[in-house]
Amino acid sequence: MKVYVFSNLKDKSRDAFSKFKPLLEEYEMELIDNYEDADLLVCIGGDGTFLSFVHKCGFPPQPIIGINTGHLGFFQEATPSNLRETIEYILKGDYHLQNITPVQARIITRRGEFMRTGLNEIVVRGPFSHASHYEISIGKTKIQDFSGDGVLISTPMGSTAYNYSLGGSLVSPDLDILQITPIAPMSTNAYRCFNSSILLPSHETITIAGTGRCENGSVMVSFDGRTHEFGGVARIEITKSDKSINLIRMSNYDHWGKLSSKLL
Repeated sequence: MKVYVFSNLKDKSRDAFSKFKPLLEEYEMELIDNYEDADLLVCIGGDGTFLSFVHKCGFPPQPIIGINTGHLGFFQEATPSNLRETIEYILKGDYHLQNITPVQARIITRRGEFMRTGLNEIVVRGPFSHASHYEISIGKTKIQDFSGDGVLISTPMGSTAYNYSLGGSLVSPDLDILQITPIAPMSTNAYRCFNSSILLPSHETITIAGTGRCENGSVMVSFDGRTHEFGGVARIEITKSDKSINLIRMSNYDHWGKLSSKLL
């Protein structure tokens, strides 16, 4: 079995890798430098490192096992203390694959179209500190003239991330949905904006277009914490991505138990 390892440079991760490498040799697993040729991908670090890894590799199709040296570790399945057991489970096939599909944004501007993908979420907001104004549609139906700091669209896996800190719903990763959560929506006599999440089937298209002084203006689009500014934006179309990743989960994996111990 060919194995590619991605790790951050923190001491705990370096120590975990120093323990993991001789185990690979012991079990006759080959450590390689090219992730495209690997049978198994290993990420050592926390959730931020994991997100950096999947973006660097372009959401690779191979099975991924995470070794948690961070804090929450929602994507990770192993720890530095159970590396041998993890390798043995993998070699015996005593696991299942959790398929996770990202969300993608198609940004249509005067200069062309751009695509951005988020495993956790896509965030749309204005480039300034004042409120932004957007027309939000689901499919062909306009649902809101929104005013506020911005809008977040999360995947089920991303419901535990920025979405949760905004008061969004926690969603089972087994559900095939997207979630729209407002960021600091205005609720005044002049503006009446939705202030709770909207859950919708993942086959729907969410369209966000600037109105008023925000029409064809600049927009900040964030995807898993990475932010790009786009000028002259006509609209942004957000859909379920056609990419996906496959996380290794052991046979005793308990999503709600992990959620309860780390978040609730």
